[in-house]
Amino acid sequence: MQALNASLFFFALQCAVAAEPLLLALTLNGVPQGDIAALYERGQYWLAAESLKGLEFDTTQTILYEGERYVLISALKDLQSQFNENEMTLNLTAAAQHFGEHEIVLNQDPRQLYSAPAPFSWYLNYQLSLLKQSQTDGLGFQFNPSININQGYFNFRSEHSYSQQNQQAEWRRISTTLEYDIPEAMLRLSFGDLVPASGPLGQSLAMAGVGVARVFAMQPNFSASPAFQLQTAVTQTSTADIFLNGQQIASQTLPPGVYNFNDLRYYTGLQNVEIVIRDSSGNTRRYQTPYYFDDSLLKAGLSEFNYNLGVARKNGSFDQYQGLAYAGYQRFGISDWLTMGAQASGKSDSHRAGLFANIKLSNYGTLGSAISWAKHKNQDSGSAQELQYRFVDQNLSISANARRQDENFRQRNPLFAELSAPDWFANVGISWGQSSLGNVSLNLGRQMGANEEQTFTLYQLGYSFSPSNKVSINTQLQYQQHTNKSQLRGFLNLSWNFDQGRSLYASSRYQDGKAFNSATFNQSAPSGIGWGYSASVQQQEESTDYTAWLQNKQAHGQIDLSLLRSDQANLSANNAQLSWSGAVAYSEGHYALTRPITQSFAIVELPNIPDVSVLQNGSPVGKTDASGRVFMPDLANNSWHQISLAQDEIPLDYSLPELRKDLLTGNHDGQTISFSARSISAVSGQFLDENGQALANRNIKINTANSILELQTTLDGYFYTEDLAPGQYKFRSGTCAGLITVPHSTDIVNEIPSSFCKEEQ
Repeated sequence: MQALNASLFFFALQCAVAAEPLLLALTLNGVPQGDIAALYERGQYWLAAESLKGLEFDTTQTILYEGERYVLISALKDLQSQFNENEMTLNLTAAAQHFGEHEIVLNQDPRQLYSAPAPFSWYLNYQLSLLKQSQTDGLGFQFNPSININQGYFNFRSEHSYSQQNQQAEWRRISTTLEYDIPEAMLRLSFGDLVPASGPLGQSLAMAGVGVARVFAMQPNFSASPAFQLQTAVTQTSTADIFLNGQQIASQTLPPGVYNFNDLRYYTGLQNVEIVIRDSSGNTRRYQTPYYFDDSLLKAGLSEFNYNLGVARKNGSFDQYQGLAYAGYQRFGISDWLTMGAQASGKSDSHRAGLFANIKLSNYGTLGSAISWAKHKNQDSGSAQELQYRFVDQNLSISANARRQDENFRQRNPLFAELSAPDWFANVGISWGQSSLGNVSLNLGRQMGANEEQTFTLYQLGYSFSPSNKVSINTQLQYQQHTNKSQLRGFLNLSWNFDQGRSLYASSRYQDGKAFNSATFNQSAPSGIGWGYSASVQQQEESTDYTAWLQNKQAHGQIDLSLLRSDQANLSANNAQLSWSGAVAYSEGHYALTRPITQSFAIVELPNIPDVSVLQNGSPVGKTDASGRVFMPDLANNSWHQISLAQDEIPLDYSLPELRKDLLTGNHDGQTISFSARSISAVSGQFLDENGQALANRNIKINTANSILELQTTLDGYFYTEDLAPGQYKFRSGTCAGLITVPHSTDIVNEIPSSFCKEEQ
C-alpha cells in the first residue's frame, strides 16, 4: 500500500512539473465567465477547480500545481462541453441540479428565536378601590393584590381579592400557578390552578393539578400554519423578485442552482403570490401561484397538545376542590391540507370526549368538523356534531356553520332548569366589499329548539363603509321569523376618530318597535404618563344610563374614577368607584413604584442622563429620572418590542452608539435594557514644530492611559478629536515629541493652546 501511494504521489508530481500553464475563456450556460487558469499536460487540458464552484466533478482526477487544484475537463460529470483549441475557448452547459439545492426563506428573521433566561425579578400589583352605591349604606372597599415572581424560565403567580361591604368582609384567593417554560421545544409545565384549553365541542374545567402543553407563542417568529412553497431551477446568475398581491415583499440574487422558496406567511385567505426571475441575459420567467393561507391548519408533522390532571374546583368557590378532574386535547398535522385531533375532559360526575378535523379544500377554503360524546351522572349519554366552512378572498368571504346536539349533551343544572340549548342551528353568510364602495354582508340562518323562542328563521343584511381613515359607518337589519310571530331589529353606528386618541361613537338601535340611542366621547389614555376619559349616554328599554370615566397615569401608579347614573321611571340609581392602582417591582438590583404591570416589564437605563423620553414601539412611555432610568410596565409576553430614545433630547455633549434596541420578552419576566452613552470630550488645537511652524498633514500619536490615540493634522497643523479627556499626555510625530495639555472646560469644543514638537537629540 505504501508503495502504491508513493507511486501515485510521484505520478501527480511528475504531471505538475510537466504541466504548461495557460488561460482559457470560459462560458458557462451561455454567460461569459472571463479567462480562467488552466494547464496543458500530455495532450489533456485541466481547469482550475476554483473556477468550477458548484459543479460536480470526479475528485480522483485532479492534480496540484503550485498549491492550486486542477480538474481534468473530461472528469466533469454530465456536462456538455465544447472546447476550441485554436481560440482557447471552453463552453460548458450544466443543468441547475449540478449547482446544488438552496433554501430561500421568505419570512427570515435574523433575531433570536425565543427569549433568553431572564434574571430574577418580581412585582406586586395592587388596586385599592372605594365604592359607593345608592342601594347600600356607607362605602365599600376592595383590595386586589397579585404577586409575580420570575427566575429564568420559572414563573410563579398568585392573584387575590379582598372586599368589604355593609360590614361584611371576604378574602378570596383567585388563582395560584407555577409555570416552567422550555422555549426551544415550546413546552410549558404548569402546577396549581389551571383552566385548560379544550378542543371543539370540549368543556372548560377549572382544576388544581399539573399540566403540560405546547405553546407556539414562546417563539414569536414561529408559524404553526402551513406556508407557501415553490421550487424552481436557475442555470444562470439571476434576480428573483417576490410579489404578494401585486406588492413586492422581497428580492434575492440567485447563483445557478435549484431553489426552494418557502415559509411565506400571511393572513387567512386566498392570496396571489408571484415570483419573477430574470437572468443575466434578460430572460424573464414568471410563476403566478394563488395560495390559500389558513391558521386553523398545522404544518405537516407538527403537533399541538395540552394535557392536565388534578382535582376539580367547585363552581363558584375559591379554595374548595373535590374529585378527580382531567382535560386534554391533541391535534396533529397529517399533511399541509389535513389536521386531525382528539379531546377528552371530565370530572367525577361528567365526562366528554370527541374527534375533530380541519381540511383544506385546495384554494377554495377550509372545512372543519367535530363530533363529541358526553356522559353525565344521572343522565343518559348525549352527543353533538359541528360542521364549519370558511373561504376568504381579498374582496369576498363565505362562511357556513351547522351544529346539532341532543338534550343530554350538556350537564343539567337545577339552577337553570328552564334554560336549554337549541337542538340544532345552521347559518350561511356571504360578504363582499371594496374600500371605495364599502362592504355588504348577507346571512341566512335556521334554528330549532324546544320552544317557540328557540325556533326561528333568521335573515340578516349588513353594510359598512369608511369614507376616510377616520370615519366609519356600520349598519345592520335583522329579521327573525318564528312560528307565530316575527321580530325586526337593526342598528346604525357611526365612529369618528380624531387626532391625539379622541373618538366619537354614536349609535341608534331599533328593537320591538322602539328606537334606543347612545353616544360616547372618548379620549384614550396614552401608553405612558397622561390623561384618559370618556362620557356616554345610553337609552335602555326601562332606563337611561349616564356613565363617565376619568384616568390619570403617572410614573408611580394611576388613578381611576368611574360614575354611573341610571334614571328609571320612578327611581334613580347612582354608583361611583375611585381606585388607585400600581405596582412594586424589582429586577437586577433596581426597585421601583410604577403603574400596574399587566404581563412583562423592563427597566431602561441611560446612566446619569435625565429627562430623555423613552419610546415603546414609537409611543412615549416616560422620561428618564435623575439616575437615567425608566420603568416600562406594559410589555406583552413573548413579543418583540422596539425600545428607543428621543434623539433630540440627548444632550449635545453625549454620543450614543445606538438609539434603538429590540427586546424579546418571556413569560411575565423583567429585563434591563442598557443604552451606553459616552461623554464627548471635543478638543481642538494646533501642533507646531520648535520653530513655530505648523506640522502640516502629519500623523500624531498620543499616549493615553489605555491606548495610543492617532490624529491627523490639517495643512495648517490643526486637529479635532472627541477622544481626549482633560489631562497631560506625551505625543510623538516622526522624530519629534512633546507634551499636550488639555485643561477642563465647559465649552462644547475645548480650544487648547498650541503644542510644540521638539526634535529628539
